[in-house]
Amino acid sequence: MTFIGNVFWFVFGGWALGLVYFLGSIIFFPVFWYLFPISRYAFWPFGRRPISRAAVEKYKKLHPESFSDAGSKHKVVSLTVRRVLGIIWALTFGWVLALICLINGLINLLLCIFVVTIPICFPNALGLFKLARVSFVPFTVRILRSKLVEEIEVDIQRSKL
Repeated sequence: MTFIGNVFWFVFGGWALGLVYFLGSIIFFPVFWYLFPISRYAFWPFGRRPISRAAVEKYKKLHPESFSDAGSKHKVVSLTVRRVLGIIWALTFGWVLALICLINGLINLLLCIFVVTIPICFPNALGLFKLARVSFVPFTVRILRSKLVEEIEVDIQRSKL
């Protein structure tokens, strides 16, 4: 089902949105490796979900045996750099991409008035709204497989009990 959703997404405008995100990651080439997964997510969004980096860190603390703790000093520097770059991104390129996603999502919702277009437009609108949040703050999220994101969320909720 995700394959079909990705094909419809790509054919009905996902390629253009993905190219815009890819262009943004090329313009900000020093942080290309942070932005490339988001441009890949813009091309093929179904089957993947965004999750905050803080949630991934909580998951790593719940399962320390699965992860090595090398580079803790690097994490502090990386967090500071990500915050500064996030502000620069949001003020220059992020708000434009978020606005494009919101407008396209609203257009897709309006196209749902035709009964025939509901199976295509409604999932596309939901995907665009998820992408709008990610495009505004790309340095605070990670794009992971949906099943892994669900596992992380369940483990974090279990730890709160």
